[in-house]
Amino acid sequence: MFVFALIPLLPLLAFVIIALGGRWLRGEAHRIAIPAIVISFGISALAFIEILRNGPFSLPLYKLIHVGQLQIELGLYLDQLTVLLLLLVTGVSSLVHIFSSRYMHGDPRYERFFAVIALFTFSMLMLVMSTNLLMLFISWEVMGICSYLLISHWSERKSACNAATKAFLVNAVAGVGLSFGVILTFATFHTLDIQTILQEAPQMADRTINVLEWAGLEWNIHILTVIALFLFVGAIGKSSQVPLHVWLPFAMEAPTPVSALIHAATMVNAGVFLVARMSPLIMQSTVAMTVIAVVGGTTALFGAVISLAQTDIKKILAYSTMSQIGFMIMTCGLGAFVAAIFHLLAHGALKGFLFLSTGNALQNVLGSPHTEGGKASHHAEVTQSWSLYLGALVLAVIPPFVIFSGPYERLWTAVYPTSGFLAFWVIGLITVFFTAIYLFHGIVMLFSRAMPVEWQDTGTSPGSSEGPTRLFSPSLLLAIFGIVFVLAYFLLSLWNWFVGFLAPAFPSPQVALAADQATHIFSAWILLPLLTAIFGWTLAYYLHFSHAKPGLVFQDKLKTLYVWCLNRGYVDEIYDTYIVRPNLRFSHWLWQVVDIGGIDRAVNGLATISVNAAQWLWHVIDIRGIDRGVNSLGRFSIVVARWLWQVIDIRGIDRTVTGLGGQSQSLAKWFWQIIDMRTIQKSVDQVGEQAKAAGEALQHVEPRMLQHHLLVLIFWLVLAITILFWLVY
Repeated sequence: MFVFALIPLLPLLAFVIIALGGRWLRGEAHRIAIPAIVISFGISALAFIEILRNGPFSLPLYKLIHVGQLQIELGLYLDQLTVLLLLLVTGVSSLVHIFSSRYMHGDPRYERFFAVIALFTFSMLMLVMSTNLLMLFISWEVMGICSYLLISHWSERKSACNAATKAFLVNAVAGVGLSFGVILTFATFHTLDIQTILQEAPQMADRTINVLEWAGLEWNIHILTVIALFLFVGAIGKSSQVPLHVWLPFAMEAPTPVSALIHAATMVNAGVFLVARMSPLIMQSTVAMTVIAVVGGTTALFGAVISLAQTDIKKILAYSTMSQIGFMIMTCGLGAFVAAIFHLLAHGALKGFLFLSTGNALQNVLGSPHTEGGKASHHAEVTQSWSLYLGALVLAVIPPFVIFSGPYERLWTAVYPTSGFLAFWVIGLITVFFTAIYLFHGIVMLFSRAMPVEWQDTGTSPGSSEGPTRLFSPSLLLAIFGIVFVLAYFLLSLWNWFVGFLAPAFPSPQVALAADQATHIFSAWILLPLLTAIFGWTLAYYLHFSHAKPGLVFQDKLKTLYVWCLNRGYVDEIYDTYIVRPNLRFSHWLWQVVDIGGIDRAVNGLATISVNAAQWLWHVIDIRGIDRGVNSLGRFSIVVARWLWQVIDIRGIDRTVTGLGGQSQSLAKWFWQIIDMRTIQKSVDQVGEQAKAAGEALQHVEPRMLQHHLLVLIFWLVLAITILFWLVY
């Protein structure tokens, strides 16, 4: 089981190796990143097989935090939802890494680019595999940092730096909401383990919280509603939903592989994944579900309408992504989480295909040689663009198959009132119609700009009898429609299996109902959204290849609406007028009035008071008080010392010592004269005379004593020799 820990670990190792050894790789960073991501994709496929056979499982790694009730365990959790996202992320990331090895060739920050996208892939994988909300939040923020670095990859362009800053700030605001949701979740459930939270969520459905208690008022709201809305704020920012959608179109300043990886197939899907993962909790709140559905539907419609007037292909695809993610969010708000994930996977793969294929096809068209007559260039345009038209059509008709068919069509009818159901159908059909138009318009606009100027002026290529109106023949259109319907049949067949596979990841009565009714996958109502999508695609084809261009139609008939769409609904201007500039003015006021006029002036005034007080203390206390006192004490000490020297030392002690010395000298002289000279000398003289007399007496006695001793010695010697001789013999 622990082999599945390599799924996020390999991209992390690739990031570390490239980041630390980039200077030695010298343009070979892809040789580290590509194998790591491809192997990760292979292990994800093995994880899919394991889930298919044995169901979900957890991989506890080690305990990260244990403080009181807060216990965070770094581990991985794999279930049906996780493994599908793993396949999408690692699959698209593998293709992006391979594509980037040629697309980014020669870039001065080549190694840095691969290091960051490897780190981004790791953070996205950890996000979908996290077992607790803290690790999910950390991965969420790391992914935002990687997005900032990749958007500003070409930092020599000011527009790229501004786009990165906007993306970072918007997602930071959304991240605050997500952090509040995580904190409130822990305060409510006393744990951050996702599975434990989802299991205990039904028991917390009736618990309320007074959100105005801090103001002394009372407004009780269900705690799960507050948690769900806070978590959804994070999803709004990351998935670029209204009103925090403004960063995504400008994020297209990033290199095309980044747009395919982050802003089409992975990062923007994080919000949908979060809502789907926390679905058992979110479904306990009808208010949260309604807010999610409204925000998603508004975003889907808004993104589709705004895309109609955009002139940059990457911004068209960005608003398309925003619109399709809005579809998914709206579907989650209606309880159709399986349909949302199905659409997420299909959209992620197709949008990644559109981004990469657009970049590749545009490069080929612009780089193809213009042979005589222009026939080779025209042929290159046809061969390079037809796959993109097909992809655009497929992307246009997938939402009807996913959202308007299957058991969820009947589920929405049974659960929601008729008015809400009709509103959903109206928003969905309008969005499907506009989606088909802007996808076709964007791709055709891309290749019409890549054509030589004389083609755009005359409508025909030099030396060719057929103009652009013959780009698609009726037989080719019929073939494309046939392929679309074959693909539709395949998708509907896959849908039946998909519902059964993914239903266990959403334990709720509604999903169970969907799984029971999954066998009835076709409804006659599916023809309406399908025909709507095909009609939108056909209308775009007609408007483009006729003299009535879409832009001209808008300018002539709906000029105001066209200008509104061209300026992206003036949302950026509204933010700039009512949020950015007031905040800047407020910040400037805080700087001038509060900071400089208040805090700085107070600090400077306090410093001035301190300096003045210090000067007063120096002049008055120190110089006049302490210094004068010390100096006076010093002078007094000198006077006292002089008095002690003159009076006590000289007059007292010195005189006493001198007098005592004189007396001692007189006494010593007296002792010498009286005792020493007279008494001791006489005694010594007497002892000497007696000793002299004794010596003279001994001199007379000594010769006779010596003779006597010799005689005694001789006697005893003779006696000893005699005894010895006697004893021997």
